[in-house]
Amino acid sequence: MTDEFEFFFDPICPFCWVTSRWVVEVGRQREIAVSWRPLPLALLNEGISYEERLAVSEAYPESHRRGLEMLRVITAAQAQHGPEVVGDLYTGFGELVWDTEAPDGEGFNPVMQVMAQPRDLRPVLERYGLSPALADAAHDDGLDAGLRENVAEVRRRCGDDVGTPVLSFSPPDGPALFGPVIDTVPFGEDALRLWDAVFTLATWPGFAELKRGLRSFPDTPLTARIARGETTVR
Repeated sequence: MTDEFEFFFDPICPFCWVTSRWVVEVGRQREIAVSWRPLPLALLNEGISYEERLAVSEAYPESHRRGLEMLRVITAAQAQHGPEVVGDLYTGFGELVWDTEAPDGEGFNPVMQVMAQPRDLRPVLERYGLSPALADAAHDDGLDAGLRENVAEVRRRCGDDVGTPVLSFSPPDGPALFGPVIDTVPFGEDALRLWDAVFTLATWPGFAELKRGLRSFPDTPLTARIARGETTVR
């Protein structure tokens, strides 16, 4: 089984966050070399109408903007310190969002309002020994060219109709899949069983897709009030 693996992510995606924590759990039990690669939904979804999603929450576009800002900072940090900082910063920024206490109120909108809030990214940078000044890169759209290259690469490997996460095995020319989309992080043997199943499907000749439109919303501290409820939100 290959240990070369790339994980394309956006910190603002709850499905991506849960899947990434599963990959981290697998990495504690098996020797897999994960390369973490930014994939901003704000750029991936350019040109796609937000009409349906705005009906769920008017904060939807702004939440994607927050993800793009975090990925700009990660890109700037990677340019200065190398790819080894990317996974740590994803963890730090992801915790900043998803370990937030669940807001009051019913439904998805209160959660989305929290997701869309601007955040001080400097404490996360300092936690990993990086300059807090890197937080200024959040508003540097000059960094978007490199992020667009990642978007184009994902589309080359996986096709157009994808979101986050994208898992890419034996990159750059091996199989890549959007997903898996899961609502809770499996641990121990369950984590390995899911890994083996996903790897088997990804590397099966000619395999393309398994999909359910309805899904269960991910379980994180921020989403505790709506976790495991049925949703079509991506």
